[in-house]
Amino acid sequence: MSMLLPEKKPLYELALRKMEELIKTGQWKEGSKLPSESQLAKQFGISRATLREAMRILEDEGLIVKQQGVGTFVRRKPLIKSGLEELFSVTTLIERQGMVPGTKDFTVYKLPATENEANHLKLKPGDIIYKVERVRTADEVPVVYCIDRLPRSIVGESFTGFEQSVFSYLESEHSITITYAVSNIRVIKHDPVVEKKLMMDKNDSILLLEQVHYDENNTPILYSSNYFNASKFDFYIIRKRIL
Repeated sequence: MSMLLPEKKPLYELALRKMEELIKTGQWKEGSKLPSESQLAKQFGISRATLREAMRILEDEGLIVKQQGVGTFVRRKPLIKSGLEELFSVTTLIERQGMVPGTKDFTVYKLPATENEANHLKLKPGDIIYKVERVRTADEVPVVYCIDRLPRSIVGESFTGFEQSVFSYLESEHSITITYAVSNIRVIKHDPVVEKKLMMDKNDSILLLEQVHYDENNTPILYSSNYFNASKFDFYIIRKRIL
């Protein structure tokens, strides 16, 4: 009668489990820089090739992030997780996480539309728009820098801004319902204005979500640029296969 011996785990898996434990127990703190590859390989008694395999899996799991030319860091846990399939305001996004939305650094400008702004809003360059800039906070932590552009022809001469959700403002004050948006999202490597407003660390990155919002008549109502601190947001999308 033979006895099954316990299966021996690969060295990279043993190193992987140890590093996962160090991160999840807080011994390696969020945002901290990891030791060099040579130091870690020596610490775990494995080759650098074996270590790289374990770290590749850690990166796939979203536990670490590599900064080219800087090093590898323990990824900060995002404050907010959200899918991109559904269109809702930043206020709603924050409230859905059980946090209190707030606003600071609020400014309103009345100025001629640039060529880019006019193209997005189907205006003529030089047509008057209102540009609203503000920082949105979640439990008083700055998380999004918002720039919203609205045509004067839609909001009128007496426009002074809005407290929280631009969607709610449009519905209550102008009976305009935003029904869909055309969106573009990209990573911004460096923007000193955004980094200062969001109180970002030097290793944080910026996600820019640009959207043109339309009403039920396919009229462009709002052109927005939302700058997110990527360390505080985890966006995802559910994709369905079409058969």
